[in-house]
Order: sequence, then structure tokens, then C-alpha cells
Amino acid sequence: MSSMKPILALVLSLMAAPTFALDSIGTVTARLEGADLSWQVLTTEDGAAMVQVNDIGPLTMVDTHAMGDGDVYIGLVFQDEPSIDVAPVGITIDIRPEGAAGPVWKSAGASVAPTLSIERLNLDGAGRIEAGFEAMLCRGDTPATCETVIGRIETDLGLP
Repeated sequence: MSSMKPILALVLSLMAAPTFALDSIGTVTARLEGADLSWQVLTTEDGAAMVQVNDIGPLTMVDTHAMGDGDVYIGLVFQDEPSIDVAPVGITIDIRPEGAAGPVWKSAGASVAPTLSIERLNLDGAGRIEAGFEAMLCRGDTPATCETVIGRIETDLGLP
């Protein structure tokens, strides 16, 4: 998962430099195993954020990492210019309710592809996304254990 490397570097740098203040620029919420989970999308004073928007050729990728009740990753891939009228061509959702030491619940390999209902997507200024999602997530350590998860993402995109 090469997309984890920038976030891992951010987290490690934050641990090594505790003088940085962390600010929340958004939240991700979901219900998993009967528990309501919530995570914060963080940014530092120098502008490093746990959400990244990357244009690679005809694709735009929006990668969101958040921390709180464990951690969560939501990866969206859009063909051409992202908008509320265009569904992502790829959606990846990974939830680790116990953090890195616990099991990962992931959409990859599930029998039903995740869906995203975008209410707001703005790439101007700092950018913002507000959307609901529904995904079948299966435990990485016991792939036959799957659950439908419904959640929301509401965050600034931390664009410069």
C-alpha cells in the first residue's frame, strides 16, 4: 500500500516533532459491529494534511486518512475532473477500529463494491467533500466475516 507511506511519514514526523499543533479539518463516521465510530482528519500548522488530492493523467485520486476510534482510510479514484455528478471509478475503504495492532475491515475482495453519494465536492480554495458511503467490509484475518457499513465523510481537502 504505497498510498500509506506519505501518511505514515506524516504521523511519524508528528510524533518526532510534538511542537506542531494538530487541527481537525473534518470527520469520518461509520457504524461497524454495532458501534458508532468517529475519526478526525488532521492537519498541522505547516499545512501537511491527512487528505491528499493527486492528479495522475486522466485520473484524480482523493486519499483520506483519519484517526480516532482506531483509524480509517478512504481512497477515491475519479476519471477526469471530479464532481458531484460523477461517481468515482474506484472506491477503497479500510477501517481498523483497534488501530494498527487490530484487524482491518476492508472493501477490497468483498462481494459488493462500495458506493458513494456525494452531496458536495469542491476543489476550489481549500476544497471540501461531503458524502455518504455504504460498503461491504470483510475482516482481513477472517475474510468470511463481512458486514455492511454505512458512514459519512465531511472534510476539507487541505488544498494549498
